[in-house]
This record gives sequence, structure tokens and C-alpha cells, in this order.
Amino acid sequence: MSKDGVDVLVVGAGMTGLTAGLTLVEAGKSVRIVDKGRSVGGRLATRRIGRATLDHGAQFFTVRSSEFGDAVRMWEHDGVVSVWTHGFDAENLDGHPRYRTNGGMSRLAKHLAAAFVGAGGDLVVNQRVHSIIDTGRSVTATYDGTTRPPDEAQAVLLTAPTPQIVQMLEAGGMPVPDPVRLVTYHAVIALLLITEHDPAGRLGPAGALQQPLDPMFTFIAENRAKGISDHIGLTFHTEPALSAALFDCSDQEIIDRLTPELRRVLGGDTWNEIQVKKWRYAGPRNGHPDRFLAVKGVRLPVLLAGDAFGGARVEGAFLSGRRAAEQLLRQSTQTSG
Repeated sequence: MSKDGVDVLVVGAGMTGLTAGLTLVEAGKSVRIVDKGRSVGGRLATRRIGRATLDHGAQFFTVRSSEFGDAVRMWEHDGVVSVWTHGFDAENLDGHPRYRTNGGMSRLAKHLAAAFVGAGGDLVVNQRVHSIIDTGRSVTATYDGTTRPPDEAQAVLLTAPTPQIVQMLEAGGMPVPDPVRLVTYHAVIALLLITEHDPAGRLGPAGALQQPLDPMFTFIAENRAKGISDHIGLTFHTEPALSAALFDCSDQEIIDRLTPELRRVLGGDTWNEIQVKKWRYAGPRNGHPDRFLAVKGVRLPVLLAGDAFGGARVEGAFLSGRRAAEQLLRQSTQTSG
């Protein structure tokens, strides 16, 4: 523990923040991760509705790098993840395994969080960072609408979506790297349906369709067929333009607008319950090519990372967290030396 709070404060407990935090704490740093959500995971998100378990954020992940592959093999060994399918088109399986998290995607985030806390890290949820301030002797985070005192650190890693990062930096009078302002995101609306009718025959052998022949949806999955739910539960992701058009509508307005299309996809079947989840920052449209960025003109390290840096998807978020953590460790060694 440094004399000014923690060595590193990580903002965001999604894949990037958890990966970075675990890397840092295993290297002997004192680390605190804070997140505005009630639990960890970000878009590694799973919801329980009655007896059904439904992934409503990221649906699966793939492996392209040996580094991420090593981590996935460890998670497989621990029983956390497993192969779901090698493609969603029975006529065109491409050989690349698509991994699911056993019990839902949020379990992977909880697994990483448990490892982080078990290694000595401090995890704080339900706290929204308002500003990041360079005091000269530390980097300080203040919080919105809370009695929580400011956190001080010798370095900060911001892993939230870039519009939220910009707000935190500007609120603290910090410089904002120009490339960060150029990153934009697409939205996604997820519809979660509970039904007694099994639609798996319409969704292929994996119980899912990616980019189905439908103008309104980019992904459809039946979560029991996926192997994570005890009851039939469907996840529909609307395509980005439609998501943007409907994003500010009420849940009921969205349901009313999409009900005819949902019934068409389901062959006229009805459902017992339907819920809506909105993702304003579902994924970057035009991310930055580097795995992380550093804020210039400040005395102590302030790094920016996430799936908008160096490649989207779960693997990109993981690698961004690793590279940012390694950079902070290098800078710490140079400072102490």
C-alpha cells in the first residue's frame, strides 16, 4: 500500500479492468477496482428470469491470440468456460470454437473478480466516478451522489466507454487525448423472452443465429440450447440502426414495435414474459489502434484502455487490460529505480 491510498485505481470492472487489476495485484501492487454497477462484468452480463438464465450482453467469445488462448485454457480447466459451437451456420462451420461461460457470461467476470480479491485486491461496486483530478502528489477520484470519500492513487487506469472517460477527465480539469474524442459506439437493444415453446429447430444446431436473414436482429440465441439455462429463454439483439432509433423509447414502446417481428421469427408462438435491456455503448464503431492511451501533461500515470483500444470483442478487452497493466508496471519500475 502506498502512502497515498493505493498504487493503482482501476475504474471499471469489465473484462479490461478485471484483467488489468488481477495482473497488477499478482505483481505485488495494491489495487482498487471501482465500478458504477451493482456487480462486476460490464457486458459480460447474465440475467435470471424465473427458472431461465439468459446472456444479454456478450453472447460468446473466440480466440485468435496465443496469449488469450492460454487464459481460456486455464478457465476451461477451472470449469468456467467451454466450447459452445464451431459456427452458427450448419452449412458453413468455420472451425473456430465459440466459447460460452458455463452458467452465463457473468460467471467469468465473477471468477476473475474472486481471483482479484483472493490475491489481495479491493473491489468496490455501486460507485460512479465523477472526476479524476491530478493533485500533484496523487491522482484522485471523486464520486457522484455518495458519501464515499475520494480515492487517492499513484496511477489510474480508466476502462469505461470513452464518452464516460471524457466526462471524468473533463470534470477534473484533466487533458483529454484527442483520439479518444473520435471514438464512437453503436447501441444494442436486447430483448429477453421466456416461453414454453421450443424454437431451437428454427435456430440451427447451436440454438442460435448470427446475422440471421432478418433486417431487425443481429443475433438470436436460445439459452437452454446454449447450455446455460434450465428453461427456454431467448435473447434477441436488435441491429444498430434500429437500436439507435428506438433507444430513447420506453420498454413497452420497444416491445410493441418489435412484437410482430418477434412472432414472425418464432413462427407465431407467444411468450410468458419479455424484458428489455439497453446497451448504449455495445461496441466501438471506430476504435483506436493501440491497446491503451496515456494522458499527457500529468505527473502520475493515467492510462485509458478497453475494447475501444486495439481491437473490440472480449479478447480485445482482455489484451487491452494486459498491455495497460504491463505499462503501469514498467513505469512503476522506472520511478522506483
